[in-house]
Formats: sequence, structure tokens, C-alpha cells
Amino acid sequence: MVPTYQDAEMILKLYDQFESERLRAAKVWFGRELSSESINPEAFWTRFPKGSEGYTHFVALYGFFEMVGVLHKNGLIHPDLLFDMWFINGFYQKMYPIIADWRAQGDIHIAENFERLAVAELDWIRKHKGAEFVPQVSYAGH
Repeated sequence: MVPTYQDAEMILKLYDQFESERLRAAKVWFGRELSSESINPEAFWTRFPKGSEGYTHFVALYGFFEMVGVLHKNGLIHPDLLFDMWFINGFYQKMYPIIADWRAQGDIHIAENFERLAVAELDWIRKHKGAEFVPQVSYAGH
């Protein structure tokens, strides 16, 4: 299915949110604090407990992609535009250890649509770019 102008408008609205002051600050924090290949969840929670500025940035980012995941799951956003626009796994892969630990603490539904979106993106990459372009990840059986 070819994207429509309405699909393009949705992407542009999401892009406006992604470039909002709140998410810009969260992306700067993400680049500074979560740039390591291996993130130790215990160290993360010690440095960024609930209520801290770092925690707020983490929640802002995962919340944005959680919302996008809900739109995608319900067919309200065109996957070709979405996955050409953002590399969701670039965020999810680095955030996953913290999300997995958060789930292990009892909140089993945290970021479930974000994860679903990341896995859908892997499938999209495989289909549109080729298997050699699919990143190796430790989540969702991929």
C-alpha cells in the first residue's frame, strides 16, 4: 500500500513531537548516558531513581515510542514512512536491559508496544533492505 498525504501528515506531527524541547533534552541525555554497549540496570537505577531527571528523560523517550507503537499496532501509521524515518532499534536496543529489569520488578507491561514496534522494524528491514541489514538483538527471539 502506497503512503497517502494523510500518512505523511501523521509522520510530520510525530516528528514535531520528536523535536520538541522535552524530547530534545531526552535525546541529549540518551546520547550521553546510554551510549554504552552494555547498560547495567542496577547501575542505571542507582544513578537515575524514579523521580530523577534521568528517569524522566528515559520515560519521555520510551513513552514517545510506546505511543508510536500503539499507532502502528492499530494501523494508524504507515510502516514504510515510519521505519524510513526512525531507526527505532537504535533506541530500543540500548533501553532494553533497563526495560527488561523493570519488567522483572513486576511491571510486566512496561514498553510492550515499544518492543512490538522494534520487532516489527526488524521484520521491515529484513523485507525491504535484506537480512544482512537486520541488527542482532537479544530480545524477542531475533
